[in-house]
Order: sequence, then C-alpha cells, then structure tokens
Amino acid sequence: MTMIGFIGGGNMAEALIKGMTTEGMKDIMVAEPREERRQELVQRYGIKATLSNSSVVSSCSIVILAVKPQNMESVINEIAADIDNTKTVVSIAAGITLSYLQSRLKTDKIVRVMPNTPALVQEGMSVMSLCECFSGKEINIVRSIFMSVGRVMALPEKFMDAVTAVSGSGPAFIALFLEAMVEAGEKMGLSRDNAAELAVQTAIGSAGLLDTGMTPERLRQMVTYPGGTTAAGLKVFEEKGLKTIVSDALCAAKMRAEELGKRS
Repeated sequence: MTMIGFIGGGNMAEALIKGMTTEGMKDIMVAEPREERRQELVQRYGIKATLSNSSVVSSCSIVILAVKPQNMESVINEIAADIDNTKTVVSIAAGITLSYLQSRLKTDKIVRVMPNTPALVQEGMSVMSLCECFSGKEINIVRSIFMSVGRVMALPEKFMDAVTAVSGSGPAFIALFLEAMVEAGEKMGLSRDNAAELAVQTAIGSAGLLDTGMTPERLRQMVTYPGGTTAAGLKVFEEKGLKTIVSDALCAAKMRAEELGKRS
C-alpha cells in the first residue's frame, strides 16, 4: 500500500484527490490548516485529513507539496527533518526549482510538476521534471496521479518556465479572450447569457476539433473564405498585432516564472 499525502488542501489538491479517488486510489491524506476545508475534503472523498504537515510526512511515502510558492520555504523548514530517501516529494508550486528542493530535503526522489486549472474537470495538462537519477515504481505512481486529471508530459526542467506561461497561465489568457467575445456579443445586442453560451461552446467545439490532430492553422483556414466574415475579423487581428500581443504576454509570464525561480 502506497499512502499519498498532500500538504495543502486547495483547489489543485482537490482536483488531484477527485481524479485519484475516481481512479480507485483511496489511501490519501491531506494536511490543511482550515478545519472547515478539512471536513469538506473528508466528506466528499472519504480521505484522511489533519492539521499537521508532519503527520502527512510521517504517514505517507509520496508527499505532494500543494502550497503557494511564497509559502514553500516555511513548509520546507517544517518538514525537512522528517524527509529521508524513503520519501518521494512532488512539488506543484510555480517557480520552485528542483535544485532548491534538493538542497533542502534529504531525498533524491524529487519531482517538479506544473499542472493547470482544467485539472478541476479532469482535462488538465501536467508537465513533469525530475532528476535523471530518479527512476522506479514511484515515478509510475506519480505519473498515474496526474494522469487521473488529464494528460501528462515529461520535459527537462529548463522548459518549465515556458510551460508555466503556455499551459499554467494559458487558461486565464483563453478566458480573457472569451470574456472579450462575450462583451462584444453584448454590444451587438445579444444577451450576456446567450453570448456566453455561444462563445464557450465555440471554444469547446474548436478544442474538440483540434484534439483530433487538426492543427490550429488548418482550422483557421477551414473557417476562412476570401472576402468573408471571418477574413474581415482576422484582418483586424492582424492589423492590431494579435500574435505580437500574445507573444509578449507569454514572455511576460515566463519572465515572472523565472523571477520566482531565482528566489528559490
């Protein structure tokens, strides 16, 4: 039996717990400071919950650090004495590097993972980075945890800041574009509810087409006809420099991830 523990019981921890329990993984424990939140997680998923981070570390062989980057140092200071090479530590905090964790924890079995918010509906994209010296059944368990909420990719850590920008921050960027579509629909006379349904279902359907292997370029070409409505709209995007705006936004997100990493 492999006991899996979470330090932090926020939204991403709950998404993973939901996916894991759906897949039949029941040996789960979470440390969470808020009593009401602990009770919620226990009632919803039948897991164990505690106030104590140390209890999770002592009870679990895989420990998932699901805390905000700014809280990581205090958590590490609290649990470091209880971590040894029998423990696998997984961090899902943006910007916290493997070298930072390796310098503070007495285990070689450390994994850095960047999941994203669609994990809440089991449609997440998670990217794993780990020390090359780490192999074994624990990696398969860690991979299965994140596969329970979507897809998993493994990449060298040098790409993690770009991953953070594209898939970590990406849902917010897509949401902003949809917000703009909804607001534009309202200005053209649609009700907010109708505009929202049109925009969101269009995004879902487009994602479904792209998930078949169709490229974004091909989908754009399929919808666009010379002199048509789509061409007229795309011309405005081109004139306003949409691709440059998107590139600049993702570069800004990547730079911020790099800044967070330098602190660790």
